[in-house]
Amino acid sequence: MNLDHYIKLWNQASVQVMDVQHHVLTAKQLSLPYYVPENGFLYTVRGNALITINDNTYTTERFHIIHSGKESIFQIEVYDELLEYYLILYRPQLFTSNSSARSLLEHHSVLDTAYELKPHHPILLHDKIKQLHQAWTYVHPLQQLQVRTSFLQIVYDILEQLQTAGHQPTTTDLVSQAIRYIHEHYEMPLTIDSLATILECSPRHLARLFRNSDIGQSPSDYLIQFRMQKASELLIQTELTLQDIAINVGYQDGYYFSRMFKKYMGLSPIRYRQQHRQNVQSLNMTSNMSDFSIVGLDGHRYSDNDSQNIIVSGGSLMMHNPIRRSAVLMLLLSFTLLLGACSAPASSTSQTASSKQSASEENATQSSTRTITHDLGSTEVPDQPKRIVVLEQGFTQTVAELQVKPVGVADDNKPERFPQDTLAYIEGYTSVGTRSEPNLEVIRTLEPDLIIADTSRHSNVYEELSAIAPTIVFKNDTANYSDIINSTQAIGEALGKADATTAMLAEHQQQLENVKQSINSNQSVLIIAADEEASNSFQVRTDQAFHASFLQALGMNYALTDAEEVSQLMTTEQLLAIDPDQLLILINEDDPSVLAGQKDNLLWNQLKAVQTGKAHEVELAKWSRQRSIPALNHIMSEATTYFK
Repeated sequence: MNLDHYIKLWNQASVQVMDVQHHVLTAKQLSLPYYVPENGFLYTVRGNALITINDNTYTTERFHIIHSGKESIFQIEVYDELLEYYLILYRPQLFTSNSSARSLLEHHSVLDTAYELKPHHPILLHDKIKQLHQAWTYVHPLQQLQVRTSFLQIVYDILEQLQTAGHQPTTTDLVSQAIRYIHEHYEMPLTIDSLATILECSPRHLARLFRNSDIGQSPSDYLIQFRMQKASELLIQTELTLQDIAINVGYQDGYYFSRMFKKYMGLSPIRYRQQHRQNVQSLNMTSNMSDFSIVGLDGHRYSDNDSQNIIVSGGSLMMHNPIRRSAVLMLLLSFTLLLGACSAPASSTSQTASSKQSASEENATQSSTRTITHDLGSTEVPDQPKRIVVLEQGFTQTVAELQVKPVGVADDNKPERFPQDTLAYIEGYTSVGTRSEPNLEVIRTLEPDLIIADTSRHSNVYEELSAIAPTIVFKNDTANYSDIINSTQAIGEALGKADATTAMLAEHQQQLENVKQSINSNQSVLIIAADEEASNSFQVRTDQAFHASFLQALGMNYALTDAEEVSQLMTTEQLLAIDPDQLLILINEDDPSVLAGQKDNLLWNQLKAVQTGKAHEVELAKWSRQRSIPALNHIMSEATTYFK
């Protein structure tokens, strides 16, 4: 195929989308021959199959595109459980109204060329094809226009890859796909969780890939910086209001956008616009190399009062001759000095009154707040906070245990993961999104007077949270047992519940002592979870992890020590080298059984805990996600059962 001719034909052709189909074929199903009267793109999104188009046979896998000419015959044989694909049929027409089009007519058959392609950005292409299919289901003329627009965007992506095929790799990594998606959808309410869902990976895996790549920062930081770059362009090049610019770059709250812009760009949006427009105006001169001069039609109109009216944004500016301009300036200067002299005493009096009022307000504030020391400093919090937002599950349990109802909770959009008693007590709260990336705009609408956040998850947005409400930050995601004891006491003090917190901790300590007397502490134990990314590999909690350090407080011998990390990735061979007496295997509510999945693994079956029946599958929520004193109280009875 002559690619140059192919691209030129697409530029000259008038295209009509004839049909957009979405199919799912089941396993081992051989489709009947299917006659396609028009040109078409077939895009597989799931499964493997053998696809025959006329005399060409293609072995396709997930995310594979095949182009066919008109009057083709399709036949598909599915290899996997099922094959999901889209078929887009279109009709190109060439007109001969100009010489360029007529010269291309001899190459018209190029448009019917069959070829296949593995997209560099399959998720983006899939997203556009889904939008095309959705628009196709409507009959409104506006949706018909969207069909044409979406189809041409898809064609452009395909042609762009064909043109650069010799300069780019055949596959694109997840980071590149994420960056491309951010560039095309930055005005949407993107989060790291939604982005990871689109790319079909875990948020932690995506964040790890970003930090280990040349980007060197989190997906969230990259998104924010890209949005700020686009905002700076809009500030300089348009007259849009700050609220309009905020919406155009993905923020609904103009005030929050302004703070974010100042943080990342060093200037407020207004100041940035003023400063950079001055620079642009100083360079806004017609080059002497230009073929055209940019001059207003009325630029030299005569005025009988020796002045010119020059139109500027928002009105007109009267430009007088030098003599009159000097006289006016002198008059304005004299008038300004006179006003300043007359108003000085009143200003002084006003300033004194203002100072007294500020001092009075400061004293009132000092009497109604308390200082809480946390991982990122010290914060003044209200003496009796009423509207509390909690961004970590363990902290939410602590707040509920102290009989305080939060107005907002980061629940990962899965409230069922909370213990039933906690969930029943906090009923009626507003979800503020995920723990890894809470929705700051939703938090702002709740008007909190206290925010409780996690050190490892939320340090990067601490300033933004603090601008919304007083924010205290403690370890939870990376906390050990001692850290949680300390943070519980501090949170209780911040809530005005110091006495109740002390009583809760004392009761917990008594329960712990009772359990210590009823278990056999002469055993080694290890907490593991199946790794999301690698089969036959495990995330193994170290003694720095919360539940592991709690087991040590119970007197158990925890089998993996690490001075820095809370988790290590290990193979089955490495687990066998440790070979603990007891294994606690973390299982999420929707995870398959690890014991069942490993039953044919010879090395796994050599583990002492497996052979003696002391490998226990435990709820990940209880034994990992819920890091709080109330959570430990729930699991101590289980510990008694396991460690007899």
